Amino acid sequence: MSKEQKSPNVKERGKRRGKPARWVRLLAVVLSPILLLGFVELVLSLIGYGYPKRFFLPWKVSGQTIYLANSHYAEHFVPKPLSRTPEPGVLGPKGDSTVRIFVLGSSAAYGDPEPAYGFCRQLEVLLNEHAAGKSFEVINTAMTAMNSHVVRRIAQDCARFHPDLFIVWMGNNEVVGPYGPPTLPPSLYASRRFINACITAKKETHIGQLLKNVSEGLRARGRPAKKWQGMEGFLASRIAADDPRLPVCYRHFRDNLSDIVGTGQRCGAGVILCTVPTNLRSCAPFGSQHQAGLTQDQTMGWDRAFRFPQDQATGKDFAGALAAYEQARRIDASPADLAFCRGRCLEALGQAEEARRSWVEARDLDVLRFRADSSILRVIRATARAVPGVRLLDLEADLSLSPVEFFVDHVHLNMEGNFRAACAALRMIREMMPQAGLRESTRPEAQLLDLCRRRLRYDVHEQYRLAQVMYRRKTLPPFAGQMDHDAELERLREELVSLRRMERGVPDSEAVYLEAIQPRPSDTYLILRHGQFLAGAGRARDAVAVYRQALDARPYDMRIRVALAQLLARSAMQEEAVKLLLSKDAPDRYRRQEALLLLGAHCAASGAIPEAAAIYEELGRIDPKNVDVLANQAAAALHRDDLVTMKQCLDKALALDPGSVEALTNMGNYFAKQNQPQVAVEWFVKAVQADPQNPFAHIGLALQSVRLGQMDKGMEHAAQAAMLKPDFLEAHLLLVGLYDQVGRKEDAKKHMELYALFKPSQK
Repeated sequence: MSKEQKSPNVKERGKRRGKPARWVRLLAVVLSPILLLGFVELVLSLIGYGYPKRFFLPWKVSGQTIYLANSHYAEHFVPKPLSRTPEPGVLGPKGDSTVRIFVLGSSAAYGDPEPAYGFCRQLEVLLNEHAAGKSFEVINTAMTAMNSHVVRRIAQDCARFHPDLFIVWMGNNEVVGPYGPPTLPPSLYASRRFINACITAKKETHIGQLLKNVSEGLRARGRPAKKWQGMEGFLASRIAADDPRLPVCYRHFRDNLSDIVGTGQRCGAGVILCTVPTNLRSCAPFGSQHQAGLTQDQTMGWDRAFRFPQDQATGKDFAGALAAYEQARRIDASPADLAFCRGRCLEALGQAEEARRSWVEARDLDVLRFRADSSILRVIRATARAVPGVRLLDLEADLSLSPVEFFVDHVHLNMEGNFRAACAALRMIREMMPQAGLRESTRPEAQLLDLCRRRLRYDVHEQYRLAQVMYRRKTLPPFAGQMDHDAELERLREELVSLRRMERGVPDSEAVYLEAIQPRPSDTYLILRHGQFLAGAGRARDAVAVYRQALDARPYDMRIRVALAQLLARSAMQEEAVKLLLSKDAPDRYRRQEALLLLGAHCAASGAIPEAAAIYEELGRIDPKNVDVLANQAAAALHRDDLVTMKQCLDKALALDPGSVEALTNMGNYFAKQNQPQVAVEWFVKAVQADPQNPFAHIGLALQSVRLGQMDKGMEHAAQAAMLKPDFLEAHLLLVGLYDQVGRKEDAKKHMELYALFKPSQK
């Protein structure tokens, strides 16, 4: 064969050798992005990007490893501004004589509005009071606004820490919580596998966290920062009782609950499933709507029948009212308000069982589904029956329709309600865990309730403080949209006034705090109360000493660290306060900007204006486009009469966020200071329109209306300010003057008494 003949074959073989086979090329196409993602994941892991995925995180202290609750855990499921932190739990090595109980759930189990007096804390007091040779730990892992998609993962993390018992109290957030029906298209929401894949991608991988943060950052670019709105943030999540997504929601809940039970049993823990108590009798529905397809005539006929009983002067003809409601029911039985009103009539007529059914129907028809409905409760009961060894604690049957008021709102229990739940849990634990050696109680429940009050320092001062918290909450949506909202606020105002009178008549002394702390020297809540008492009594140095001593013993306690930093900032020791929050000894180490924002807000709220001004001045240099910072700089400028700086700050703030209520209100204050009441009124009107529940916008509008001679308008908005904030001294004083001018002496006297009542006592 000649050289020329061989040449093409050689070339062909060279081509075959230089070009990989098709399967190799295909494999390279598939593997390249996987390898790239793996490399990026490794790099992100090495640099420590993102938040840890576990609920409990290791922390070294005094040569020992303890585990602390992950304060950023909820950020895996919702954006950071909308997330809430768990109660700061601490897990050390478990002793042989220790019984460890984890409570799983959402805000009701957490103990909202104040976990210091919630179910978990009272249960721990009662268990240890009846213990014989054992000590009980009750760890609160419940989280506000979370649901079973989150709780099942928390349960898996708890299983690593040798639990003896899981108490599961959840069901209120299945619709409105993370990955509920409103959050995904129906086709995707139907797949629990898809939901779990989404959570895994976002929570378990660093790349997922990076993509989530980037997407949230892009969506937020150029917009004002979101803030936690509580239930108000879910007003658009209206789900009717016949919505096809609800059965899917119940199925997901059942499967997640079964997973939690399985997790508990695999790690050798007992499991108690609690039915969810909801306020049926005194909580009107949050959302009520007609069925689709009603004609205009039908709607008008329904309205006439429904309104008739409420328009009667006496309102005592319950039989007549019930007949009118039945007429409305024949036209359309789907509005939740109708079922609720029927329930009240039936109760007044002595038909208790019919009333109960009607109230249950009202809850189940409520289209703003903040309460666990009958289907959720059936899933809980069915799961407890189906799994051997699982116990059912029927709190719903015990608390939901009790003649005693155990609720502070729609699902959250007061001190006595949480005590009743804890007593029921105590009895069940004694029965199901004989090895724990719990003694039978020899004291009546009234004495045990008093014991919990004393051990946890639940006194009239705390009752008054929490009544203020709940009053403010109920001035806001969705409570503001309930049909009996005005009557409920009137009832709460009377309660506030009564508690304030009681509080002023009960002296507070350091001795009661020392007495409570003696048997519980590591109780953070009691230490904080002690420090607050000392600071309020003008003994700031003593309060600092109390906090420093506690922090030396437990440098990981962020609540005490923050309280000490706030007290230092209020005492003009800003740099020391910032260093405390930036310290490497802090598990949740702050960035400087975060620390300054926290301290500035505290100083402003506590009236330390010069200290707040100095902090916001530095924040203005760090973040010149932060609307909250600009609004607070403006307020500080007003305080020192620097109107030029005030106007500059407000112009910048409103250019960034034209709807900022704080900036709008301060702009009204600016023009009021400039003696331009008509212009000031225009700004205050904008502030009221942006937030009708803001008492400071209303008082500004009231004052400037009076300056313009518009007395009726001034009276209206001053009264609104006093209604929204019953301890608003400026509103009461203004009303005293206005009522006195028009000859309404009794009303003037009433507001003078309220001014004197709410005026701070002289220390």
